[in-house]
Amino acid sequence: MRRIHRYGTHVRIRRLTTCIVAAVAVVAAPGATTSLMPPARRAHAATESPDETLRRIVFDTPLERFRLERSRAVRLHRFDTTTDGCSAPLLGSEGRSFNFRLPCERHDFAYRNYWLRASHGGPAWNAALRAAIDDQFQRDLQSVCAKRRGSFRLRCDAWVIVFFHAVRITAGP
Repeated sequence: MRRIHRYGTHVRIRRLTTCIVAAVAVVAAPGATTSLMPPARRAHAATESPDETLRRIVFDTPLERFRLERSRAVRLHRFDTTTDGCSAPLLGSEGRSFNFRLPCERHDFAYRNYWLRASHGGPAWNAALRAAIDDQFQRDLQSVCAKRRGSFRLRCDAWVIVFFHAVRITAGP
């Protein structure tokens, strides 16, 4: 009986090792970042300019998919992904009624990369672009609050106003 148990364990370990090696080979293969995408999306990603990619990630991607799309885009283009979350003094990115970490990450991504793209011949960094990015930030904050219930939703909505106006007053051109 003991021998059969060991053999079964050995077979499982060997199968698991084979699966891991195969997965590493697929990921490490040249072009693996696009080869796992559907063909239509792969063709679009390969032809999309950095400016188009940035616009799509900031304005067209649902907040829940932002981190995934950002990581895909970083493989194709050199984007700045640094973030300080929500740099609100004393508050930070989350409280009892809200968690604004993801909207703040997207806002930081937009500010940093549009600023960089403007300095390298991309879209001009101006008040209109800044307002569009801040409006997207407000929509992202509101989408976080929409998932809350009861008094947490009301308090979260109040924090949206505070965060949005703090950004409008303190940041940008």
